[in-house]
Amino acid sequence: MKKTRVLLIDDHIMFRQGVAALLNAEPDLELRRHTGSVEDALQVIAVGQADLVLVDADLGQDRGIDFLEQARQRGYDGPVLLLTAGVSEAEQVLYERQGIRGILLKDASIDMLATRIREAVGAPPPETVFVSPSSSADSVKPLTAREFKVLHLVIEGLTNKEIAAETESTEAAVKGTLQQLFHKTGARTRSQLVRVVLEHHHDQL
Repeated sequence: MKKTRVLLIDDHIMFRQGVAALLNAEPDLELRRHTGSVEDALQVIAVGQADLVLVDADLGQDRGIDFLEQARQRGYDGPVLLLTAGVSEAEQVLYERQGIRGILLKDASIDMLATRIREAVGAPPPETVFVSPSSSADSVKPLTAREFKVLHLVIEGLTNKEIAAETESTEAAVKGTLQQLFHKTGARTRSQLVRVVLEHHHDQL
């Protein structure tokens, strides 16, 4: 099966790593590259390594629209989805003028993101772009600094033993923190845990 190669541009590395892990679990999708740099992203598309681009509106010192305008100027005409915590109406108009396929909020599910990617690469450009609805995070309890530390290491793929070494604690303590995370989020597996936190705590990553 030919996989859709995705490029993600976001200035939060933990968020990028989480999205990469979840999208790469899909049989037909591959997050080929992720970066927080507009220049790096332009180099990726220049050599044809991306079938679709996911870009955040706020990239720290840069804006997502900066990447999109430069990419179009350099001849990139592939589908681009805005994956963001929010965007102003004025900026949305700028994205639409550059042929954005849709705007997906970061609290959308990975399933929705995967669906939108498949739609964007498998269909002609729509007359109007979609804007995903926001979901509520009221049911997810706040996480502690230690829980975020353990979660970060889980996203990086470390085992409980490796996490214990990184956090200078015991495996039993790591298991206890993971149980707290499962309880707070309602997740039953590590992959579900990462997905829930990415959906509801992306602004803290």
